[in-house]
Amino acid sequence: MFDYKSLEALSAVIDLQSFDLAAEKLYITQSAISQRIKALEHYFGQPLLIRDLPYIPTELGQLLLNHYRKTKL
Repeated sequence: MFDYKSLEALSAVIDLQSFDLAAEKLYITQSAISQRIKALEHYFGQPLLIRDLPYIPTELGQLLLNHYRKTKL
């Protein structure tokens, strides 16, 4: 089962290109955004996001984002 709040955080960071703006959008702290993404990365055992600007999802990150965006519809 997927943690959709964490996927939402990942999606917001990619869409907004900012941890701070993603936190504002989701009404949580920047630290919470980071923790959610790190928890997903720990669960899958690999990075989901390249943490250099511009933020780019890894191959697995993109697969998860595609799944999240499809289920969001």
